[in-house]
Amino acid sequence: MKKKNDVKPIVIGVSGGSAAGKTTFTDILSDRLADFGPVVLNQDSYFRDWSALPEDEREIKRTANHPRAVLWKHLIAHVKCLREGQAIEMPPPGTRAFRRGDDPQKIVPEKLVIVEGHLIFSQEALRSLLDLKLFLEVDTHERVLRRMLRNTGSGMSLKDAVAWYRRDVIPNYRVYTEPTSAYADLIVPFEGDVQVAVDVVANGVRSMIHHR
Repeated sequence: MKKKNDVKPIVIGVSGGSAAGKTTFTDILSDRLADFGPVVLNQDSYFRDWSALPEDEREIKRTANHPRAVLWKHLIAHVKCLREGQAIEMPPPGTRAFRRGDDPQKIVPEKLVIVEGHLIFSQEALRSLLDLKLFLEVDTHERVLRRMLRNTGSGMSLKDAVAWYRRDVIPNYRVYTEPTSAYADLIVPFEGDVQVAVDVVANGVRSMIHHR
């Protein structure tokens, strides 16, 4: 990792349940704070590659909602580097993106880093690196509807989408995502007109950066 400068970026964590709107919120927030050169790390980019496991074992262990789905060693190391103003390289080995052969990308931080994902508050080592922790709160029924629309819109059958939700999302959300809202510095309602909520957070982050 190459040292860029002595700038210490503000690091924000954005979490919430499946289909709570984390990526949408992060995109809008990044746009509001574009003058600070925000860098976004999506937890999903650190999902492990399950293909190395034997097929029978793979189907038993495969998950996207249990902490074992994420290569935390790489994610935490990358957040530490960005926090210190150091560049990182994506994608990390052992991830699905790495196996796909995604083009290597060098990421250099400026003044703001946003880490986004539904499991990120489950890891104390990662929480300790976050200057501000946000948890998006959305009615459960609304999240389920959003997820079903998203999954079926990307080609998954409704039957398969429901089966996966029952198998992986419901049992793990209750243990590894929902309780972590207790670690949040701010609970952000993210339904209906969300512009006010985003503006409030953006103004707060802008103030944090100016006072650092």
